[in-house]
Amino acid sequence: MTGDFLAITDRIKAPNPVRVLIGVLIPLIILTLTPNLDPDRHFYLYYIRLVWIGLSIAACLFILINALRKEGQLQWGTDSLIIRKKRISAQGIKAIYIDGPIVGILPAGKWIVPVNLCFRFTEDTVAVRKRLMYWAEENEIRIKYKRFVRWL
Repeated sequence: MTGDFLAITDRIKAPNPVRVLIGVLIPLIILTLTPNLDPDRHFYLYYIRLVWIGLSIAACLFILINALRKEGQLQWGTDSLIIRKKRISAQGIKAIYIDGPIVGILPAGKWIVPVNLCFRFTEDTVAVRKRLMYWAEENEIRIKYKRFVRWL
């Protein structure tokens, strides 16, 4: 690491997956409980339904694996952050979104917050949020308090 990093590290964890999991499970349950389609009569609908069920199951597995991922670290630097061993410079950050306990860092040139840049703090959230606001102000990064689009 370079000399511009402070000795401050905070513990982070993946966001609570309940809302996203419910949003994926409801269509999956509806599709599996609907009457069976005859593949000879409704060829396209039958296979579209099978593909959708497969994608929903894969999404559920991905969400659960992400939720069970061990805690990571956020290391603070003067002009960059290291999130889960990945360095992000302040110039590479378009905005920081805060939606309740969830924090999302939107990289420059992206429209959706990547999974690895979406997290929640596990300890002393008030102090860490103040540190985040101060760091963002020092590096001229906008903080937006609203819901944001993220990958699963």
